[in-house]
Amino acid sequence: MRNNECQQQDSITDALPPPVPQKFATATDKNHEREVDADATPTRCIPMDIVESILMRMNPKYVMRLSVVCKEWRAVVARVERIMRKTPWLIVSNYPNGTFRLRSVVNKEDCFKIKVDGFPMSRSMFYNCSHGWLAAVLDLFSPMILFNPFSGVWFELPAYEPTPSFLCMSSAPTTPGCIFLAHDSVDRLLVWRSGDKLWTKEKVTLQDFDTVLSFEGKFYAWNCWTESLTIFTVLPLRRRKLLVSCPIDLTGRQRYNVSLAESCGNILLVYVLWSCHQPLVIHLFRLDLEKEAWIKITNLGDQALFMTIPDTIVTSVTASEIGCSANCIYLTGVWKPFQHSEFSIFNLDNHSLESFLKFNTTRQKEHGYNRLWITPRFT
Repeated sequence: MRNNECQQQDSITDALPPPVPQKFATATDKNHEREVDADATPTRCIPMDIVESILMRMNPKYVMRLSVVCKEWRAVVARVERIMRKTPWLIVSNYPNGTFRLRSVVNKEDCFKIKVDGFPMSRSMFYNCSHGWLAAVLDLFSPMILFNPFSGVWFELPAYEPTPSFLCMSSAPTTPGCIFLAHDSVDRLLVWRSGDKLWTKEKVTLQDFDTVLSFEGKFYAWNCWTESLTIFTVLPLRRRKLLVSCPIDLTGRQRYNVSLAESCGNILLVYVLWSCHQPLVIHLFRLDLEKEAWIKITNLGDQALFMTIPDTIVTSVTASEIGCSANCIYLTGVWKPFQHSEFSIFNLDNHSLESFLKFNTTRQKEHGYNRLWITPRFT
């Protein structure tokens, strides 16, 4: 039934005509003929809070199109975009059809389809998502591609063989000063800055880089085995290495994911532990730079985290602001024994794992492993 509803929403959304440029209309009264400006059209009779409410429930890709209706709607779209940038959506790729499925985490019934035109989606694998952009790889000998599924904009990063692996992105690649970190096949750190024609090779290996976070103009890298936290900048490279005790014992743990995250101005360390015979366990720690220690925390308050396993990118949101569940961690990824329930919510209050969304076996094979959290960005 839910799939039928999604298909109905898709057909309705896809049937929407593109916005028609506003023109002058001619109206006649008893005395004389006059021209009526587009600002006098019925769109001005719709309260802007109603317009905003409608836009918030629409496919984000079509919100951008409606910004050309009039200047009032353009202002509303700008406000809606700022809210949407804070709201993660579940994005699932469908290679045979060249589309993405977009599903709301606030209302499970909100499901949209994004049609991709001109992008070689059938040959791409999307491995990471950051600031509303997807990092895609065609093959091991083609340049990495950054792709915005909402604006349709995409471009290639400089060629490098074999293709580097994504590490971290400081901001959207279209913003000035964006820095993109990757590593090559021998674990050398590679840096690309917006506008660069080539990768910059830094004289550092990634033995200290299990997970990397961009925060307030610096990068933070953590390695649990060497118990080291590296704080660094690039171009030129300057780094400071701290020895910080690993907050948990990973002896005998074969399956775990470790991620750094920023939440309310704090740097968090998130460990996700699982096995075939034990329930999922999540540990959270806050960095205390003065004491050079990880402080265990058990409550996120009004915050919620969105994680993709096994990637290391974590998004923190204010739950009351976007309407999701507070003090919870939203998970997506492929790991046993939860393959029947790959989209789950971990509640930190009672440590329960609730299924958010299920795919049957056929759809799992159809969609592969490209299931990520994305915050819409129109530029």
